[in-house]
Amino acid sequence: MTKTDMIDVIAKTAGIPKTAAKASLESFVAMCRKEIKANRPFRVAGLGTFALKKTKARKGVNPATGEPIKIKAKKRMAFKPSSQVKELLNPNK
Repeated sequence: MTKTDMIDVIAKTAGIPKTAAKASLESFVAMCRKEIKANRPFRVAGLGTFALKKTKARKGVNPATGEPIKIKAKKRMAFKPSSQVKELLNPNK
C-alpha cells in the first residue's frame, strides 16, 4: 500500500477531504519520527510499538572477496506487534 492509497482510505473511511487525510497521515508519521528520535517508544493501540534499537559494532565478511570488514554501530527503528496483530497473523486453531 502506498502513501496515496493510505490517504484515499483515510479520507473515505473518515469522510474527510483528501487534503485533511494527507495532513493527518503526515502528522502521524512526523510524531512517530520525533518520538523515536528522542528514544521514546511510540505505541499505537491495536497495532504495536515502534522503538529505537541500537546495534553494536561487529566484524563481518565481504561476500564478494571474503575479506573481513568492520561494521559500524548504528541505530534502527524496530517494531513489536501488539497481541491483537499477533493473534490476527497466527490464529489459535
